[in-house]
Amino acid sequence: MTLVGCTSTSNSAQAGYVRLQFDINTKGNPENIVVVKSEPEGFFEDAAVKALSKWKYKPKVVNGRAVKQLGLQVQLDFQPESK
Repeated sequence: MTLVGCTSTSNSAQAGYVRLQFDINTKGNPENIVVVKSEPEGFFEDAAVKALSKWKYKPKVVNGRAVKQLGLQVQLDFQPESK
C-alpha cells in the first residue's frame, strides 16, 4: 500500500473526502486498507487510513463461525470546523 503525504502547507481550512477499500478479518479489525479515491489528492489520505485502522466491527458470522469480509468500501468526509 502506498500512501501519499500532505502536499499542502497552507493553514487554510479545506473540505474533502477519501474513499477507502478494506477487508474485515474474523476478529472485526479492518485490514488491507487502500485509498481508492481522494479529493483533494494528497491531503487527507494518511488521516483517513489512520482513523479506519482504529475502527472495530462486529465480525460477520456464517454457520456459527466468524468469516472474513472482503472488498468493503467507506468514504470519510472532511469538513473545516466552524468558528
